Amino acid sequence: MFPSEVREVKYEAIEELGEVTKRRGVAYYHQVYTLLSMALQDGSIPAGSALPSETELMEQFDVSRNTVRRALGQLETEKRIVRRRGSGSYARAVPTPAYTPEAIAEVVHDVDSARTLTSSRLLRVHPGPTPEFVRRRDPQFGDVSMMVQRCRSYKDVPFLVTTSFVPDALARRLTRRHLSQQTVLVALNALGVVPSSAEQTMTAVAADSFTARHLGVDTASALLCVHRLIRDSSGRSMEHQSHYYRPDRCHFQARLSIERSGNDLRWQNAKAPPIPAWL
Repeated sequence: MFPSEVREVKYEAIEELGEVTKRRGVAYYHQVYTLLSMALQDGSIPAGSALPSETELMEQFDVSRNTVRRALGQLETEKRIVRRRGSGSYARAVPTPAYTPEAIAEVVHDVDSARTLTSSRLLRVHPGPTPEFVRRRDPQFGDVSMMVQRCRSYKDVPFLVTTSFVPDALARRLTRRHLSQQTVLVALNALGVVPSSAEQTMTAVAADSFTARHLGVDTASALLCVHRLIRDSSGRSMEHQSHYYRPDRCHFQARLSIERSGNDLRWQNAKAPPIPAWL
């Protein structure tokens, strides 16, 4: 039976969906899926309206019918749309899940909630060469380091993969038992290596195959990335963290105020909620 919320109102603004770029690394069907998903999420394609036909989507995005059908199939699997043979595809009214980006962000930005309401799973630990991008941030980091990767979830929904690198001299003091029970930073702090300061940058990156698998996204999907180089009181690097967030599952929040000086207006960061250092 076709869902009662579908009103069969035609969505006309197909040109506003965007374009599929012919860049390498991102599958065409995933680009079509992403553009349609965004339109469904922000209400550009309202619940109950009909999506453009397969032919219209093929012409708009300059892709094959199989590409369009694969994108629509993924949306149907996620119960975002309903497909009717001979009629088309229709946007569904989807209940707001318990793991909205706002809900996860609220938990992550509260230290106590993040500690008690999220779970962390150790994915892998192994020594190897220190990546070049880490050595560029600190040439004294060392040629060899230990890589530690974890996945963090909220209500069994993964939203974050963290990749840490620890200088070899410190890594020798850590055991897998340490890391199975706590994060690198907490383990080092317990061993007397006390963190004192950090340098942080935020950017967007494409998901590699390992991270994509654990976050449940396609390889090369866009992720929000926070790089953090942590130093002890002597200024020595003790850990480099790269936090890879699914942007559709976690948002960063900050409170801003406006400072007035004559006719000029400036944004001021009033007070950003804390992000637990151990994440």
